[in-house]
Amino acid sequence: MKQIDWLTDNLAWFDPAVWDEFLPARPFPGGPLLELLLLCDTVDCGPLTGRALELADRITATDRFRAGLYRGDALFTYHVWLLALMGRLGAPSPLLGSAQALLHAGIRPPLDGVAALEARYANDLAGLRSPHLPPLGHLYRRWREGQHLDPLRMVGPECYALTHAVFYVTGFGRVPLPPDAELDRTARLLAAAHLATGDHDLGAELFHTALLAGGPAGLAPAHHRLTRAVDPDGYVAGPLHNPSILAKLTGRKTQAYRFGTGYHTTLVTALALAAWPAHPPTGRAVDELSTALVLAVRDRDLSRTASLLLTAAAANKNDPTIVAATTYLRSQRQPDGSFGIPADPDLTATCVAALAAVHRN
Repeated sequence: MKQIDWLTDNLAWFDPAVWDEFLPARPFPGGPLLELLLLCDTVDCGPLTGRALELADRITATDRFRAGLYRGDALFTYHVWLLALMGRLGAPSPLLGSAQALLHAGIRPPLDGVAALEARYANDLAGLRSPHLPPLGHLYRRWREGQHLDPLRMVGPECYALTHAVFYVTGFGRVPLPPDAELDRTARLLAAAHLATGDHDLGAELFHTALLAGGPAGLAPAHHRLTRAVDPDGYVAGPLHNPSILAKLTGRKTQAYRFGTGYHTTLVTALALAAWPAHPPTGRAVDELSTALVLAVRDRDLSRTASLLLTAAAANKNDPTIVAATTYLRSQRQPDGSFGIPADPDLTATCVAALAAVHRN
């Protein structure tokens, strides 16, 4: 896999000491390496795994890492998770015993929602007992019951929370997700929408989530989009990557910028594409009109929403996305019946025609 080759070539940048030379400091300096080891634990990464473990051994031996673990604050989970992955990959650390002692002593990092799921997942992965947390399945059900999965309105943090919740409860695909048609539909629509706009970071995670929620049937177009996003050297640019900025840099600053704005997207793309089966079944893909409607409503573009609803009505189409978009458009009507602030006669005419056409269907 080309992405693994690129990550191997850029392994030095996963060292916090190298990262801090050019890139903004991170709350948990070992975060990028944790993510890399997660990939190594899920996908056969060849020699990269051994080299990444050597780096992890050096990082976890530092006073900085040990002090962070013993603080038992909101970053405790990531210290445990990194140690857990080291153990799973053949490099166990005695610090896991310290982590268990801290948990028994009453360490209670501030946790709620997906953060609680993440902590329980990391503790379970490390083989630690979690006296203050319910089982993983219970935490997931509690999180899921509180979710209103609306692809027309979910913003970035909510989308990432969705993907991470599914990753943790399934162990990144090791155990099946309970059937959930609403979550499956939402993940597919959001994956199509984000990939269509070139956001391959969240697009890759949502594509992976859709695979775990409903299988590969109907996801071939999304898989094709994600595959095309991979550069010849395996790199996948993230949403913050700006080629015009890159063109102005030289030397190690060029390498640092490219790494900082793409390592995560490259990594999650590798995870997602590795989960794609060699012989996927065929199935109905997300309708392009539905994807366009999701994007139009998310952009609060009334004119585009109305035009797409007119197209849907002409094609006699009617699905949950069209119903939701119609409801949204109707909610934007002013008390005097107009649309737009200030009122726009042309926009009003288009919106009124769209609502009438959908109503006739």
